[in-house]
Amino acid sequence: MKEKYTTDTSTALSLVSIARQKSNAARTARTKVIVGGKITVPDPTLPFIERMITGKSSANFQSRKPESAYSKAVLSSVAANIEAGVRYLESQENSLSEMGGKLSEIAALLTASRSPHATEPALNDLQVRFESARDGIKQESMATHDHAALYSVEKSPPVVVAVPSSGEWEGLSLDRVNIGTPGLITIETGKICGNSTGLCLDAGSVKRALNDWRNACVANRLQWGLLVERLHRVSSRMISLERGKTWSLPKDPESLKHDGIRKPHLGN
Repeated sequence: MKEKYTTDTSTALSLVSIARQKSNAARTARTKVIVGGKITVPDPTLPFIERMITGKSSANFQSRKPESAYSKAVLSSVAANIEAGVRYLESQENSLSEMGGKLSEIAALLTASRSPHATEPALNDLQVRFESARDGIKQESMATHDHAALYSVEKSPPVVVAVPSSGEWEGLSLDRVNIGTPGLITIETGKICGNSTGLCLDAGSVKRALNDWRNACVANRLQWGLLVERLHRVSSRMISLERGKTWSLPKDPESLKHDGIRKPHLGN
């Protein structure tokens, strides 16, 4: 269902409508993985390495290479996948920066609307500018990178990067930014003045939205730092292989009868 703003002829979907649609879609959505440097849905018909690391390879690829060369090839794919994850998070950071600018603009508009010297024409202009900034947030919430959404409403399947760690494969989760928080929803459904529908925003409402945004920025930086640290580890391992040192890939979780790869982020 499309909703119109009372002071805007746009028929764009509101964040509330998007929230409902994405919440319903999230119930059946599948986790995406980074394979061969691209974000995709895992193919359950492929063996673990091809499904989670390299992508589909030619027949007997592993048997035609020495073990050290095969390990190096897989590690190279792991590095490419981590770099793709870093780019995903950097796109998310850039998008969050744009959203933060719009939220700061809304805070300034709200402050101006509370001035005792504000005239009715000035208040109407402030409301129009508020709605424009709000539309900018809504538009940013639909941003994607490599066909993967940067935002979600409430919990949704993450983008997963499989990496070797302590003799096992583990999955690092790249979370989408949750735009279904009370603070951001309040911004979408509120107003700063005038006869538009919705409740009038106050300083506390905007502060909550800004706090939600700051928390998302912190989470983004933490995940980025974790990925970069893992990339350094993989790069160091590849250098050691170049120098003749030996290293064996962790065994597939299926061969160890594990229920998927280890997910350290679930214990955070």
